[in-house]
Amino acid sequence: MTNRRHKKPSLTPKQRKVAASAGAFCLALALSTTLTGCSQEKRNYQLPSTFCGIHEKESLYAPIFPPGDKLKQNSLRALKGVEESETCDYYIDGYVKITVNGDWYDKTLTPQPTLKSLIAEHGNYKPRKVHGRHSAATWPYGAVSLVKCPNSEYRANLYSLTIYSDAIKDRDESHRALGDLIQSYTSKVMKILPCEDKATTSTT
Repeated sequence: MTNRRHKKPSLTPKQRKVAASAGAFCLALALSTTLTGCSQEKRNYQLPSTFCGIHEKESLYAPIFPPGDKLKQNSLRALKGVEESETCDYYIDGYVKITVNGDWYDKTLTPQPTLKSLIAEHGNYKPRKVHGRHSAATWPYGAVSLVKCPNSEYRANLYSLTIYSDAIKDRDESHRALGDLIQSYTSKVMKILPCEDKATTSTT
């Protein structure tokens, strides 16, 4: 029996050119997949025109909105700064990803809340102080401010704002973004809060 060697099919110059192009494309695709994963997560929805009913710079709140396809806001409870307790939720693809709370604190409470105690409600996190006009701090997935805002109707002397979002995984970047937002956002909310004294002395 005679051994036969299979001849390699010969390619025309045009076929060789097509094959080389296909190979280069596959290599580029493989490298891209290795570096970025199977697919890049993107934010395919439009950002809200206000942040929980407050006109804020989009560049400040954009970083805390995660990738996804569909955005929905629970607009019935948008933060307006005029009720005893307000909550604003943003749903991304059906899941709550961002929450903003505004709370009054009764002046007869003992002990009075502090930034540290408010953050401790979310876990054993060490607060990272946010420098700025208002007393504020962050933890890995949120930021809180606590300001003096006397209001006899609510029998309150303190008001806090809390922003929750775990969109930013890097701790330093999360601290920077949430810190910038909580300072600016607190200033804007304070303008419409029914405080009988607008003093914002730091509360630790």
